[in-house]
Amino acid sequence: MNNIFNIRVGKQPWFGQTGEKKGFAEFETREHAIRAWLVLMRTYRRRYQRYTIRDIVGRFAPPNENNTTAYVNYCARQLCYSAHSPLKLSQDYCRLGVAMAWMETATKVTADDIEKVMKKYNIFIV
Repeated sequence: MNNIFNIRVGKQPWFGQTGEKKGFAEFETREHAIRAWLVLMRTYRRRYQRYTIRDIVGRFAPPNENNTTAYVNYCARQLCYSAHSPLKLSQDYCRLGVAMAWMETATKVTADDIEKVMKKYNIFIV
């Protein structure tokens, strides 16, 4: 499955998506899931003006499906940021990805792993 962020299927398949299961995308590799998450985070920032942990997680993990408050608080603690502080660096998003992968699927991924995919596919968020 390799969907370490529990990314939902969209109107168009994600790059590297091999299928879907119960509305969630299945990816060929973990790298493809990271790439999809980066594209999603860039879209959140540019199209929807989601800059803070609260705004990002609130959209990604809505209260009708998650304990969004606990999710936001966990991510904020992991980044040592206020939930209301805007993320300003691509590295902030890499660290957020570490926390979100853990919250979504208890998958350990490093900020370096995410940064490598970011650089490989030239997906910079800020």
